[in-house]
Amino acid sequence: MDNTTLIPLLILLVCAGSFLYKGIRRFSAASKENRRVRELDRSGVRARGVISVVHPLERSPQGHRVTVTVEGGDGRRWEAVDASGLNGYLVREGTPVELTYAAGDPLNIRVERAAFSLPPQGLYPLYPHGLPKPPSPVWPLLYAVGGAAFVLGVGVLVLNGGEAAVRFVPLLFAVLGPVFLVLAVRGLIRRAAGGRRLTAETTGVVTDAWTEIRRRKGNSNQRRTYRVHPFTLHFRAADGREVHHRHPVASGSFEPVVDQPLQVRYAPEHPVDHALVGHMDAALGKSVALLFIGLVSTVLGVALTFVFWSTPTV
Repeated sequence: MDNTTLIPLLILLVCAGSFLYKGIRRFSAASKENRRVRELDRSGVRARGVISVVHPLERSPQGHRVTVTVEGGDGRRWEAVDASGLNGYLVREGTPVELTYAAGDPLNIRVERAAFSLPPQGLYPLYPHGLPKPPSPVWPLLYAVGGAAFVLGVGVLVLNGGEAAVRFVPLLFAVLGPVFLVLAVRGLIRRAAGGRRLTAETTGVVTDAWTEIRRRKGNSNQRRTYRVHPFTLHFRAADGREVHHRHPVASGSFEPVVDQPLQVRYAPEHPVDHALVGHMDAALGKSVALLFIGLVSTVLGVALTFVFWSTPTV
């Protein structure tokens, strides 16, 4: 095997190994979380408690971790941590809550309802759209195997014959393009339906802002460095409920500063469903990106497939 074949083969193996490594790590984390959530759903015991510690946000996309003093039905009291982020809600220390803990592991808890800060309104659900489902470890595994197989498959085609590659790769893009378009349209429809529920408005405040350096491939396969400006946002709904989490969109064009006020539109029945007025939200950003990728993949894939498959082989 000469160097002209060995070097591309090594590059392919490194790329495939990267897919497998990332996929296996995600598979392991998803399997662990899946077991934890399923144990709660299978053997969960209802209990009451009080928020004893609200941990710093630490720029986490999930939200605040909280320590809860659990009050068992048999009179026992113990402390346990809910690291889920409470769906983005900020529940203050001393707030009564309702929770579920696993019968075989009392430290495995999920806070599900919290008291309003303005009595006597009772408790509100932290997950009004349904309790969080356990993550499926299947998708990370498919990501790992599928990504590695794709890289190796395209590489083998290229190494064993360029003609097979130029016929196969455009056909692949022609198939994947419409899939991306369907996902984009579905996302836009869901966003439009969700946007109609955002009927209340308030002013939020930036509580933390920073700059992250990211890299992506540019022309000639060179890595291009660019900056984005993530931030955390806090606002209070009219009924006293508070939302505090890392905003899901970070761009290079919008650079907020700490204590900057931002206008927020939210759903009165579930304030964690919200959007910044005048700024793109995460759902729209993903849908627009998928729409662009789908259009480019479809047009190029169909055009190149027609050209190469209508050309007779020699």
